Amino acid sequence: MELANWSGTHTIVTDKFYQPETVEELQAIVEHCHATKQKVRPVGTCLSPNGIAMNTDAMVSMSSLNDIIRVDPEGQTITVQAGIKVSKVLQELQKYGLTLQNFSSIQDQQMGGWTQVAAHGTGAGLPTVEEMITRMKMMTATQGEVELSETQNPELFRMAKVGLGCLGVVTEMTLRCIPQHNLLEKSWVTDMEGVRKDHTELLDKYRHVRYMWLPRTEKVVVVVSNPHNGDQPPSKPDPDATAPLRRLLGQCTKQPESDFKQLNFAQLRDELLTLNPLDPEHVVQVNKAEAEFWVQNAGHRLGDSTDILGFECGGSQWVLEVAFPIKKPLGDIDFMQDILSTIEKQNIPAPAPIEQRWTARSHAPMSPAHSNDPNQVFSWVGVIMYLPPGQDDEGLQKITDQFEAYTKALGPVYKQYGAVPHWAKIEAKKDPVELQEQRDQLKARYPVAQFNTIRQQLDPHNIFGNDLIDSVLR
Repeated sequence: MELANWSGTHTIVTDKFYQPETVEELQAIVEHCHATKQKVRPVGTCLSPNGIAMNTDAMVSMSSLNDIIRVDPEGQTITVQAGIKVSKVLQELQKYGLTLQNFSSIQDQQMGGWTQVAAHGTGAGLPTVEEMITRMKMMTATQGEVELSETQNPELFRMAKVGLGCLGVVTEMTLRCIPQHNLLEKSWVTDMEGVRKDHTELLDKYRHVRYMWLPRTEKVVVVVSNPHNGDQPPSKPDPDATAPLRRLLGQCTKQPESDFKQLNFAQLRDELLTLNPLDPEHVVQVNKAEAEFWVQNAGHRLGDSTDILGFECGGSQWVLEVAFPIKKPLGDIDFMQDILSTIEKQNIPAPAPIEQRWTARSHAPMSPAHSNDPNQVFSWVGVIMYLPPGQDDEGLQKITDQFEAYTKALGPVYKQYGAVPHWAKIEAKKDPVELQEQRDQLKARYPVAQFNTIRQQLDPHNIFGNDLIDSVLR
């Protein structure tokens, strides 16, 4: 069976693809794979940009184990099977006036995969998503289905919350919820000086904050939101915000702007980038047109948090997102200044946006946001290169090679700030020396030896591993 991930960067053919309809069927599959030493990776909706769930021997999908088990309105919790999608959980919670405290821009993930890689939204006071879990069940190779919580094997519970699918297959979880609410979102365009002036206040004042840096334009889009019970304040009407991108596309193709009227923002950006995706000056012009789009699109939005926190992520793409602890005032902005400076000095064709978000700390030792300091705040920064649909195989390979060079150039900045990749976006280094450096960096950040010891206890034949996991976690 052939499978591809959502971003179109990884494709494999797996020999076996299991889809159990009951927990008992899942247990039989795991027991068989353990007895025969056959690898089998749990897979959700295959959204991870790095294909962390992929394996050529066998994969097990939890898509049929997607029931809502119970909702406790008074206790503000929901218990679900791990194959249920985030979007379905949010829909169910709305019936009870509840929601999740935070979630990613995309809501198509299965709950198991979403939490196992420590996914996140944004908000300096909001942790990564696994922190919502108060109780979970996991099908292991040696102990069958185990139940974990802060009172039932708490050490394993914390490790398993971000288990990367390596300790077992998560089957069920109970999550802490919050009251449903509207968010009032405000967006505007500023520059580095404006960010430095307002940044500390913004993180303190707003529940959700994210920045979209537009490389080599000296512009950054600020998007903030807070719970809001009143009416929406007056907002500047949208005066055809995509006009700057249509205008540039018309100039580049010698076609009338009206030919592109039906294209949305993301489609226009794809059409522009596919013309010359690796020419730095062309990419700068596209970024500048995007800056004009955001200037014209600035204003207010009021809506349910489910709608406000989701946003357009573009199509097929390479992405690397890293997380790092903020060790000094404005250290996260210093990081961005160093990233942008590297892009300019090395003339990298870096498309917009470079997205920056924040989370509070996590108790899970394998979370990129883990800290023993309850006040520690982490920043998450993602760089991107799109794979526009107009490119042939040779063109796509050139973009892939350029993205590897791009992220390699940023390596010294990542190292300086102690940044580690998001688990769903880490790629194993190809060069043996660089791979060893990557392993050493992960060991410096995570309790890798302890994690591998638990893996050995629960999965002595390593049936839940794959090439990526086994390569970086040594």
